[in-house]
Amino acid sequence: MNPFVSIITVNYNDAIGLQKTIDSVTNQFFKNYEYLVIDGNSNDDSKEVIQKNKSKINFWISEEDTGIYNAMNKGIKIAKGDYLLFLNSGDLLNGTMALSDFINHKDFTGDIIYGDYKFLEGGKTYPDNLTPLFFVRSSLPHQSTLFKKTVFDAMGLYDEQYKIVSDRAFYIKCFLSNQIFFKHINYPLSIFDLNGVSNNSSNNEKQLLENQNMFQQYYGVFYEDYKNMLLLQSQLNQVKRETLLGILKRIVNKIKRICRIH
Repeated sequence: MNPFVSIITVNYNDAIGLQKTIDSVTNQFFKNYEYLVIDGNSNDDSKEVIQKNKSKINFWISEEDTGIYNAMNKGIKIAKGDYLLFLNSGDLLNGTMALSDFINHKDFTGDIIYGDYKFLEGGKTYPDNLTPLFFVRSSLPHQSTLFKKTVFDAMGLYDEQYKIVSDRAFYIKCFLSNQIFFKHINYPLSIFDLNGVSNNSSNNEKQLLENQNMFQQYYGVFYEDYKNMLLLQSQLNQVKRETLLGILKRIVNKIKRICRIH
C-alpha cells in the first residue's frame, strides 16, 4: 500500500522543536508524502528554520492564528493527501522506518488508524477496542494517528471553541457517529513531546473546564453515569492495591526497579 500522506506540523515559537520535527519527517524512508508547516507568526527563530528548510517543505505559511486547532484546520483545508498526520513541532516519528512500517502494517485499514506512543522514557499503548467510557478517561494520540481525508469531509473540522481538548472532542464526535471505522496498530509511530499545551500544568484549570463542557456536549445526561463508573473503578483498584497480592506485587516491582538501577 502506498497512500499519499499529508504531514502537517503546527508551530509557534519553538524553533528548536521545529527543526527536530522537520528532520524526523524528511529523513523518513517513506517518501510518498507532502509536508505542510503552519506557523503562528512566531517571533523566535522559527521563520529562519522554515526558510533554511523550505526546499523540504511543500507548503508553509506564517501568520497569526487563534490557537493550535485554528492552525490545524488551516492545514486540513490545504492538504491533498489520502491520509493526514498531525506531527507538531517537538514531536518525532519513531525512527526513519516508522511511517513505512506503520503504513505497510497488516492492520493498516480504516478511517482513523491510531498507533501507540513512545516518550523519552517509557511509552503508552492504546486499546484495540474503544468505548465511550474510554474517552472520558483518556484520548487517542493524534501524533500517532492517520486520518483519512474523507473523515474531515464527513465530520467537519476541529471545533475551535476548545483551545486544548478539541482533538479529543473530534475523536468522540467521530466515534459516536457510528460512521467512522477506528483501527489500532500495535506500533509506536511517534515519540511524543510532553511539553505541549495539554501537558502544561498552568493549563490544568482551563483544560478541566473545557473537558466538562465537551463531555456535556457529547454525552449529555449520560456523562454523570460515566463519571460514577470511573469513580467505582478507581475505588475497586484501590481495594485491590490493599490486598496481600497487591502489596506483594508492589514489592516485586520495587525490587525490579532497584535491580535495573544497579
